[in-house]
Amino acid sequence: MTPVFAFDLRDGMLVDPVNGQSIGLGTSFYVTPFGHQLSAMHVITDFLNGLGVPIRPGPDKKLVQPDRTWIGIYQDPGLVYGATLAGSVLLATDFVMFPFDQSQHPLAVTFTSEQLNHVEPSLDLASWNVSGLNEKRTTFLPMRIGRARLAEGDRVMALGYPGIKSWRRPGARIVSFEEEMRGSIGRVTKIDRTWDQARKVWPTFTVDVHWKPGMSGGPVFNESGDVVGIVSRGGAVAGETAGWGHALWLEALPYKQDIYGCIDPLNPGWICGWGVCNNSQSLVELFPTQEAANAFAQTHGPGLSVRYVSTQHPARLVRPAR
Repeated sequence: MTPVFAFDLRDGMLVDPVNGQSIGLGTSFYVTPFGHQLSAMHVITDFLNGLGVPIRPGPDKKLVQPDRTWIGIYQDPGLVYGATLAGSVLLATDFVMFPFDQSQHPLAVTFTSEQLNHVEPSLDLASWNVSGLNEKRTTFLPMRIGRARLAEGDRVMALGYPGIKSWRRPGARIVSFEEEMRGSIGRVTKIDRTWDQARKVWPTFTVDVHWKPGMSGGPVFNESGDVVGIVSRGGAVAGETAGWGHALWLEALPYKQDIYGCIDPLNPGWICGWGVCNNSQSLVELFPTQEAANAFAQTHGPGLSVRYVSTQHPARLVRPAR
């Protein structure tokens, strides 16, 4: 799981054009060992709308990055009390999102160009690839898709980064960062299976706790440790301490490879890919493409074969045995 931010390529500071402060945008998490992540779409579009940057229309759903600014993550930021070296700054690429087509709005003929360019999710889900990993395998979270088993009364836990900011100390040449990761446990109070992207409605579930800003895009786990949702938004009710939180219900969505990457939708925590196997048919290494697997097999001795497999990858994050 990683913090998401907009990174100014000129001075290394984080960017928030709306409030004039340097803060993070939200949270993302890996779903494959090959650098593929999920998050909430509004984590990105809220930032872009603040800058007036549109998303390129069409089926490719590509993101137009602002000049001198790029959206990225902290890789391996670590959890410490006090100060330590920051994790690696890596940039996000190959965005897949679901922007609502404002030109299809019933009142679109009355919209200004700014209103037409305003980006809203038709599904609060986004995915991207993280560049700069240099073939390093990433620890990922097991997901459950296409088999909706969550029920009212179930306990769930959300994780995210509600606080992250940057500043430059007087006289210092380096940028300092501060981050905070939080977990929030609650019970499911409502489940809604309605899905109508034309009306910007998607499957959600509601919990009886308040998820703070910055946790948006973070994973929501069931008690088995599988990711069943993504933090979408939360709210506090006057006079109440708990508030509420809404999550995109991932379990209720169908599998799409461009969004979920190479996960095996039938087996949470399993990965599909091109495996290099030895003579005993034991898996030696797994790759996202057949070309990479063939290249590995050709350079690592005879007796290796390449086949498409599903496997419980060792990079999967698992609960410790009791």
